[in-house]
Amino acid sequence: MRYNDFHGEKISALGFGCMRLPVLNNDQSQINMPKAEEMFLYAVDHGVNYFDTAYPYHNGHSEIALGEILARHGLRDKVNIATKLFTLEIGRPGFDPAKMLATQLERLQTDHIDFYLIHGLHGDQWERLKNEYNIIEFLNEKRRQGVIRHMGFSFHDSYEAFVKLIDDYDWEFAQIQYNYLDHEIQAGDRGLRYAQSKGIPLNIMEPLKGGNLIFPDYPAIDAIRARHGITESNAELGLRYVFDKENLHVVLSGMNELEQVKENIAITERCGVGCLTEAENACIEDIRAFLETVDTIPCTACRYCTAGCPQQIMIPRAFSNYNTAVKFGNKAAQMRDYNRSCANLADCVECGQCVEACPQHLDVPELLKKVRAYFE
Repeated sequence: MRYNDFHGEKISALGFGCMRLPVLNNDQSQINMPKAEEMFLYAVDHGVNYFDTAYPYHNGHSEIALGEILARHGLRDKVNIATKLFTLEIGRPGFDPAKMLATQLERLQTDHIDFYLIHGLHGDQWERLKNEYNIIEFLNEKRRQGVIRHMGFSFHDSYEAFVKLIDDYDWEFAQIQYNYLDHEIQAGDRGLRYAQSKGIPLNIMEPLKGGNLIFPDYPAIDAIRARHGITESNAELGLRYVFDKENLHVVLSGMNELEQVKENIAITERCGVGCLTEAENACIEDIRAFLETVDTIPCTACRYCTAGCPQQIMIPRAFSNYNTAVKFGNKAAQMRDYNRSCANLADCVECGQCVEACPQHLDVPELLKKVRAYFE
């Protein structure tokens, strides 16, 4: 395993993301503990020492599973635990950062969090946390007590918001979504450079865009790869693009089977800054260009269609699942969210209100049938 230096600590270049653990009966609350345990132990045995979870992952059971397995095998002191303060709870009755952190410590069976993040932070949330919950005082006190060892935030907002957040607190690291398709959105390449200029290392999440860059059965992508002489897997091509960048703290992978753990560890060991070749970069450019041509449902997610839907169907979500699956040739990667969010598509009564409301003049009921036929 390769390691990055973090103030004298050795942090594995690959981090284990605990948001997509194997489950039973398609129920995100029922983690398949024997499989998860096998994956965790293999990762630790092969040098992975950074495990990233969060308060809502697997409906709270990700933290519980990680804590239980680490405690059972006496591994707590051999790994770094990263978890997150769930900001979507802000404003809801009973939201209390201190109580949430206490719950997380109990779930994880530990007295400290090595890397604590404010989850999915954007400017408005940060201002509310500061003004309504005295979050800076809270974080500073927990850092002084050693309950939080290192403080950071995860992020899905604009570059301008990223810069403002970076400059507003004594962050030790930050976590951004970044891959070869998402390099110009959110923090993006500019955020990478700005964080480096401020001396703040970055965690990378979604390096394979939630598994979409794997392209399991995609002849058009295969033809592009062949044209450039690319022989490594699509997963490795995507990871090489990310590992090639400077100022990385850790690259997170949300692995859900043992073979993925083995593959990602092997890839990590042969990658690093400067690893991306000219042929690989040219191949990536051509893949980007091709994906822009894929025909999808032209939904803008304005949500006008949902306001009067008598069945409360999440129409934009269904179209997004379909578009992503078709664009990347990977239906399996979208099934989890589709099953969770779109189980009631068959309830459509074809009342037509969505057609009248749609600024794109889409025949929504017919398109929902198309989505159902694809996924079901």
